[in-house]
Amino acid sequence: MDDIVVRQLAIESTAYYCVQPPLASYDSRPKTLLALHGFGQKCKGFMRNFARLRDRNILVVAPQGPHQFYMQLEPKKVGFNWLTIYEKENSIRDFAGYMNRLLDALASEYEHIYDNVYLLGFSQGVSMAYRFAVSGNVPVRGLVACCADLPPDVADRLTGVTRFPVLLAHAEDDPVIPVSKAAEAEAVLHANNFAVDRLRYTGGHVIPEDVVLRIGDWIEAA
Repeated sequence: MDDIVVRQLAIESTAYYCVQPPLASYDSRPKTLLALHGFGQKCKGFMRNFARLRDRNILVVAPQGPHQFYMQLEPKKVGFNWLTIYEKENSIRDFAGYMNRLLDALASEYEHIYDNVYLLGFSQGVSMAYRFAVSGNVPVRGLVACCADLPPDVADRLTGVTRFPVLLAHAEDDPVIPVSKAAEAEAVLHANNFAVDRLRYTGGHVIPEDVVLRIGDWIEAA
C-alpha cells in the first residue's frame, strides 16, 4: 500500500524579464506587447527578435519562463519553459499570478499600462498567451499567435470570454508545428466570433524580421 502523500507549498521565486521601450517620444502612450518565448529560450535572446519595433510606439516586455533545465549537459546549456503536463493547472495558475505581478511592477514605471496590452506568443509561449487572454485578469487589446496551435482547454472556454482580435502568424514550411494548425485555430476562433487575420510567410519555425514589422503594423492599426 502506497502511503506517501505529495503536498503542495506555495513559495516565492525569482523571475526575469526584459524591457524594450520606444526610442522616440510620442504624444500618445505606447502600446504594451507582452512577448512570450518558446520552449528552451531565454528572454534576452527572444527580445532580439523585436529590435525593429524600437522605432514604433510599442513597449515590448519579454518575461522569462519560470522553469529552468539543462537542454544539454556537455557543454552545459540552460533553457527555460512555461510548463509541462505535470500539475499543468497549477503552472497555469502560477503563470497568471506571475503576469499580474509583472504588469503591476511595470505600471509603477509606465502609466496606464493596462489600457493597451497586447499578447504575443511564439511556439510554446502561444498556449500561455491564449490562457492569459481568456483568464479575464487583464483586458487584452489583441493577441498574436506565432507558429503554434490553439490549446483545447482554451478552445473550450471561448464562448464565455470577451472577444479580442487575433493575428495568426505561421510559416508555410514550419517543420515543428504544421501550418494546418493555424487553419484549425482560425476555424475555431471564427466559429466563436473572434476577428482573425492570417500572416503567411516562409522561413521555418522562427519569426523573421519582416514578419516582426508586419506584426508591428497590425498592433498599430488595432
